[in-house]
Amino acid sequence: MAGQADSGGGPHITNTAVDCTAEYLIQIGVLEGDLNLILGAPPAPPDDDAPLAAAERRLARSLLRRWRAEADAWHMTDPEPLRVRWTPSRQVASAGEFVPAGSGADTIAGTFLSLRPRRRLVVLGTAGSGKTTLSVLLTLELLARRLTQGEDDVPIPLVLSLESWNTRRQSLTEWLVDRLRQDHPGLPTVDGVHPALRLVQERRVLPVLDGLDELPEHRRAEVLDALHTGLGGAGDVVLVSRTTEYADLDRKGQGLRHATVIESLPLRPDEVAEYLQRARPRSRAADWARLLKTLRTDPSAPVARALTNPLMVWLVRRAYEQHPADPGELTDRQRFPDRRAVEAQLLDRIVPAAFPALPPDPGRLHPPRTWDADRAGAWLSYLALLLDRREESELAWWRLYTAPLPRLLAVPALLATGILLSLVIKAGLSGYTESSLLGGMTLSTGVTGGVVFAAVARSVTASWFGQRLTEPRRSANPLLFIQALRSLDRNSRVGPLVRSATLVGGPALVVLLLALYAFVAPEPALVWFSIGGVLPVLLMIVYAAPADTVDAATPDELLRGEQSALVTTLTLVAPLIGAGVGAFFWLNDSTLARGTAIGAWAGASAMLVLLSPWSRWMLAKCSLAATGRVPWSLMTFLRDARTAGLLQFSGGTYRFRNRRLQDHLAKRLTGERGTAPPGREPVSVPALSDAGHFTVEHTKDHFCLRGRSRRLPLAHWAALGPLMGVYAVRMSVSGQWQDGAAWVGLLVWPFLGAVVTVVGLFLPRRRLELELTRDGVTSVIGRRRRSYEWRHVEEITVRRAVFRGRDARFHALQVRLLAGAPRPPRRSRMGEGWYFVLPLGRSPQVDPQLGAVLADFAGSRWAPPSGRR
Repeated sequence: MAGQADSGGGPHITNTAVDCTAEYLIQIGVLEGDLNLILGAPPAPPDDDAPLAAAERRLARSLLRRWRAEADAWHMTDPEPLRVRWTPSRQVASAGEFVPAGSGADTIAGTFLSLRPRRRLVVLGTAGSGKTTLSVLLTLELLARRLTQGEDDVPIPLVLSLESWNTRRQSLTEWLVDRLRQDHPGLPTVDGVHPALRLVQERRVLPVLDGLDELPEHRRAEVLDALHTGLGGAGDVVLVSRTTEYADLDRKGQGLRHATVIESLPLRPDEVAEYLQRARPRSRAADWARLLKTLRTDPSAPVARALTNPLMVWLVRRAYEQHPADPGELTDRQRFPDRRAVEAQLLDRIVPAAFPALPPDPGRLHPPRTWDADRAGAWLSYLALLLDRREESELAWWRLYTAPLPRLLAVPALLATGILLSLVIKAGLSGYTESSLLGGMTLSTGVTGGVVFAAVARSVTASWFGQRLTEPRRSANPLLFIQALRSLDRNSRVGPLVRSATLVGGPALVVLLLALYAFVAPEPALVWFSIGGVLPVLLMIVYAAPADTVDAATPDELLRGEQSALVTTLTLVAPLIGAGVGAFFWLNDSTLARGTAIGAWAGASAMLVLLSPWSRWMLAKCSLAATGRVPWSLMTFLRDARTAGLLQFSGGTYRFRNRRLQDHLAKRLTGERGTAPPGREPVSVPALSDAGHFTVEHTKDHFCLRGRSRRLPLAHWAALGPLMGVYAVRMSVSGQWQDGAAWVGLLVWPFLGAVVTVVGLFLPRRRLELELTRDGVTSVIGRRRRSYEWRHVEEITVRRAVFRGRDARFHALQVRLLAGAPRPPRRSRMGEGWYFVLPLGRSPQVDPQLGAVLADFAGSRWAPPSGRR
């Protein structure tokens, strides 16, 4: 307040309030003079969404770069997007908003955004018809609208394969959050945590889900049920599938609810001609003239009918892009009388086109290597043949060791490597062994102890994770112990009580044993058991958890994770085993402590390395490369094949860009050998009534199949194999390979396995029965009887038998039970909610008579096998 004299002699009062935060102004008495009230505006509240918006922009930019690279690899946008036409599906009625027919990627994004009240779109089409192209171009346009046109309300499309979603373990939200965290770990944090959960919960990401038709039949309805639950009443989604598989689900009332269903249409020959004219090199206009003229003037020609498929258009462009390839040859009706002949020619030319002899542009960030086209074709054909034999579509580097050659060389390679390591150990400790009369024997004893303790730790870990030690392990950082515990909990196959008891009781046991030694009974064995036994097992469980192979970003990341886990176990587990053995001898005042400690460390290290997934991968790669089946730089070759558009990622595995390409390459290799492609032709199964050892009784309400089957015991090899491997490592690394008796002991294992198998063959035939009634299904195998009532059965089909996480290498009739149904004994469990009924053999094909009976008695519960795993 300031006072002045006014002209009348009275005081002139000036009242000033600056940055006032008062809510009320109270006047007392008469105020003469001016009142200046300056209220400071309160500070703007912090924008809680600003960090989340930054994370959204970072995610959108990352996805745009990734999918632009994918589109460039497939020539989707060069020189412009191929105009894939679409229309409301004629086979599946839309449950959502009706949309008029349209064409091209410039309208499908706008159509999707205009859907109300829910944005749920199903994109259907046949193999290679362009449904994936539509989804990718839709993704690119949505991202471009958000980033370049400022449409912040456009959701961020997240393209995922449904094969990576385990609906029994993860909800839709958990799965999307998991994928965001793993595929985009570098997003800016929000409130100190990864923004994945908020992005999903606030529906700022749009799931674009591909591969529904690639799932086994029994999983498709399960995935859609989980999708309905996760979307709720207002969730948006784009679903991509082949028409036939989705139409089957829709007829059963299992289609995506409230969804608009569109279907890609065949390309028009005149549109293909215009596209190829713009895409071809200007210098080769004359070479393309004949093909373009045929497309415009003769739409019924075989080449015009073949090029109604976007996959074939992509192939013809890649195959005939460079001189001296002549696209005009495709118009020759004598060489190519029908559509399939044209398609076969294009598939034959794609590998040379994908791997040109010219070197790549050195200015590229990751330029691919120059590969010989003929050899590349042979390598891809071999890999395709392996997948066909296993009835799979995913190429995983850690499963290459199941090829015949690596399996044959497994034991010899193990012995050779172990012997080489024993010579290195002996040379490195030659001074110690020569200075002591017992030096050599002490070293051998230490190596044996290290191998045994490492084998025990590995065996416990295998049981903990459901026999998944053949799969790559996640990247293990010894400093991130809490993160390792989370992964341990997510991947374990033991119950929560066992997990809690182990993780709490294990460290407590170590402390207790050391306390007993220090204060009660100074017995060195207590130190040995605690440090060299219990503690390595605990660390092995924590740091050797299997990776989430289906959720991994790339196969290379899985390989690096396995290498990291191997280094972690070598730097933590093996030294502890050596320290425990050495402490036992040192506390006994023995002069042999140093030698035994080093020997135990060497033996444990050899055991952990030689039986690791990495060593299996190296054996498979080296043996197959040495015989010319794959290149030495296999992972580099697979990356370049993906860059060329022949392969694509599927989680942590590769797969051929199209199943037809895989089948064609496999047939080309088998055709050169004069044999039929395995697993593709139907297996001829005789009628059950004509089989010599089976009898069939069939009435309207009762079916009974009775017979006897000769035993072929093979399950024991799953236990003998690892034991033989442990013995081979111990014998070779410890130096006992110089003793002839040790070789005799090695041969005991396969001899024992062969004896059990042969004895099983001569045992009386095993009783087999299958009884079907209107009430349920009953099977009898030997003395074991299994019964399932139809009211408890959700589905019955033929699947690969899996016992305790191990593939039994045969197919069996199995049922999946409804929630709340009585559960059979543990020995009947097949995993993923399936239960064993009856073995059927190595082929997934079902006898026609048995299939008809199952369809009659089981009704809609019966799902005929698709012939895939």
